[in-house]
Amino acid sequence: MTIKLLFQLASLAFSLLSSTAESAKSGQTIPLPDMDRAAIEKYLGDSVVVNAIPAPAIADTSLYLAAKPGIRKFRLVSGPDAGKTERHQVTRLKQEAGTTSWRYDAGGKFIYFVIAKTNGDYVLTGVTDTEAGAITRYSPDEPFMLQGLAPGEERNEKLGVKVFDLSNPDDLTHEGVLDVNCRYVGAYKVKVPAGSFDAVLMKWTFKGKVGPASVDDTQYRFFAPDVGIVAAVEQLDVSAMLIYNRQTKVARVLLAKPK
Repeated sequence: MTIKLLFQLASLAFSLLSSTAESAKSGQTIPLPDMDRAAIEKYLGDSVVVNAIPAPAIADTSLYLAAKPGIRKFRLVSGPDAGKTERHQVTRLKQEAGTTSWRYDAGGKFIYFVIAKTNGDYVLTGVTDTEAGAITRYSPDEPFMLQGLAPGEERNEKLGVKVFDLSNPDDLTHEGVLDVNCRYVGAYKVKVPAGSFDAVLMKWTFKGKVGPASVDDTQYRFFAPDVGIVAAVEQLDVSAMLIYNRQTKVARVLLAKPK
């Protein structure tokens, strides 16, 4: 047996072992790490996350995005508008070549543009910040919900970021680079005004520099099957850091199931 063949067999065995170990994670109950629990409870309170439950692999991203046209209402529990109700609206823009694009209007302040790709990934192409009067675009697209993630698995991406003037979309005002880590933390029973849900928790960390702003941020979103986001701890868009020099967290919980 040649050395080359031995190497190929060893590589195949390692690949199979890695695949088995990865798939074994599906159905595992992962306690919420203390650091993440502290960050989440700081903004959402200590009654939203009830307990850890068996975590499935993300076999169908559309099940968790529930990207159906319609209106969703959230209560803001942290941030400058805490206590207010925020109206979110999802609109499908177009469907072509196996991909679908969506416009997600978060309270009229931030408008996100999302693409569902042929491989099942949902990615964020950019966001319009109406208050700051800015458009942020990413290249490659920012990972949002990724097909095939197993509990505890993470993926990394380096994003080029460009910020444009909303009143003059050809006017590039700032640019930079962000290192993004997207991690499937686990699954948890969560309780929000809309009810109790079995939800998967996704965590994003962003590090880098865009224009004069240094970015070091962590965000969390809980997704429930056939419902979508039920609770989230998010940062205002990078444009707000640049223009307002503020890094404000906004936490929200779902008020009612979308119809």
